[in-house]
Amino acid sequence: MFHAVEKYKTPAQILLGLIALTFVGFGVSTVASPGSDYIVKVGDEKISEHELNTAAQNTQGQPRDAVLQALVQRAYLTQGAKMMGIAVSQEQIKQIIVDDPNFHNASGKFEQALLTQYLSQRNMTEDQFVEEIREQFALQNLLNLVQNGSIISDAQAEQLVKLTQSTRTIRSITFSPEAFAANIKTDDGSLQRYYDAHKKDYVIPQGVKIEYVALSAADLAEKQTVSAEEVRKAFDEQAASATPRREIAHIFFPVAQNADDNARNAVKAEAEKVLAQVQAKPADFAALAKKYSQDPASAAKGGNLGLMAKDGGLLPEFENTAFSMQKGETSNLVQTQAGFHIIRVLDIQDKPVFEQEKARIEAELKLKKAAAAFNSAKEKLAEEAFNNPNSLEAAAKSLGLKITAPEDWLTRANGKAAGMPDDLLNAIFSDDVLKKKHNSEPVSVNDDTVWIVRAKEVREEKTAPFAEIKDDVRMGYLRSEATKAAEKKAQETLADLKTGHKTELPWSPVTQLTAQQARQSMPPQAYAELIKARPAEGKPAYVLLQGLPAPVIIEVQAISAPSDIAAQLPVAKQAMLQQQTASIFDNLLQYLSKNIKQEQGAQKVDSGS
Repeated sequence: MFHAVEKYKTPAQILLGLIALTFVGFGVSTVASPGSDYIVKVGDEKISEHELNTAAQNTQGQPRDAVLQALVQRAYLTQGAKMMGIAVSQEQIKQIIVDDPNFHNASGKFEQALLTQYLSQRNMTEDQFVEEIREQFALQNLLNLVQNGSIISDAQAEQLVKLTQSTRTIRSITFSPEAFAANIKTDDGSLQRYYDAHKKDYVIPQGVKIEYVALSAADLAEKQTVSAEEVRKAFDEQAASATPRREIAHIFFPVAQNADDNARNAVKAEAEKVLAQVQAKPADFAALAKKYSQDPASAAKGGNLGLMAKDGGLLPEFENTAFSMQKGETSNLVQTQAGFHIIRVLDIQDKPVFEQEKARIEAELKLKKAAAAFNSAKEKLAEEAFNNPNSLEAAAKSLGLKITAPEDWLTRANGKAAGMPDDLLNAIFSDDVLKKKHNSEPVSVNDDTVWIVRAKEVREEKTAPFAEIKDDVRMGYLRSEATKAAEKKAQETLADLKTGHKTELPWSPVTQLTAQQARQSMPPQAYAELIKARPAEGKPAYVLLQGLPAPVIIEVQAISAPSDIAAQLPVAKQAMLQQQTASIFDNLLQYLSKNIKQEQGAQKVDSGS
């Protein structure tokens, strides 16, 4: 809701998560060389590789560099707490330990034996445990001081709501660069200067024209043979454990999981109208599914989902309804987490039918045989490619495969865009393939397909000569100069409008722009400019929006505050508090980093750990 401040993520959220972690580094040799027992030291607070590993395990999904940075910030705050004299008394620590339910017996009373057992498991002394708690709670007290020192008034929150949630009465002018292009003169000197200044835009990347042979389990499956007896045996085995199935069709009306009641009710009303048509004429179910269902996979087939088993593969409400119905029966509206469904049971199959399953089972058996043959075929392919490194012909011939040779240049960028796996691109652009023109080793492109690839032709990276791309340079120059002209005209127009100079302008019709519409249609930079524009003394405000495809001047004629300001105040306060706390933390950490010495140790950050 309050996007202007939601981007500030307070460091407290990360740091508070790390407070709960314990980093035990006891037992380091006292004769170790200086710096050998830490990655970095902040003041007298050491951060070791052991601590980083522990923190990384407890914050899974976070990059190790980010975890280390959080630990460094934590160390600065710990040292800062000491500098500020923030301390926890011995009595407070004892009470914390006594109150910890982990050390309570069945009667709810503190038991020393449980504490002793815990310390033994962690290989700690009681004094070390006390110091650990002292540090954690001193740090927690510092964080509390920072957070509790932030106060947001109702007036501040109301101002934010009005700023970010109001509807604006506006009209606009767009300064399209295309309108200025016709007035821009081009000559060889201008184009050459533009080319020289933008040579990086005319770099032709390294490319290669490849050829390859593909070995896939699917291709091998086509060459396998399966007897009728094998198919029948597999069918009998599957039939013995098969569950009843139903051929099901549905008409689907999706609802977003975060949709409000109004949106959900609107979809439900639409679904009820279609349900009425189905109930009036059940024979039209397939036609109505094609027309109204929003399940692309089944709508074109009249909503038919095929034969489905009751095995938990469907949403619970959907499955329970479908398997409680008779053949030819149609349900009322069924609501699931995905939306609303009208369900029809087309057929019921209590037991599999051999003729219906025969083709599927035969294909499965062929794939199973192909999988067994795949590895030996892959080894044979690799051997032939290795023994004949300068050609794919022997490898292709040995397994009856065809050589495919696309005509287009392949670059790393367009290969990545086409979905080629990294392993394949790395093989293609390796020295063996690119420079020596040798066959690659087999490279997996998916679960059941490997390629052997070689380079037919290589193009080294170069800057395209001016003479060859003069037309492209002309287009780039025209686009650049037209954009500058549009921006200059927009700035001149804005100055005229702000000084009250009357001028005829092609304004758009006056419209109402809601806060949500503004955020969805504008980049953050442009939105930030818009909310600064505030009409005053009966005069409109003008703002030039940047970051859009073309400069746009918006005239803000009026701002209408939302009617539910009071209801939005709690959320606004929380958003502002988060922003304010983040700012205080940033300033505190900057101060501490300038006044507390940081040293690099001998231990290194292992990015792969």
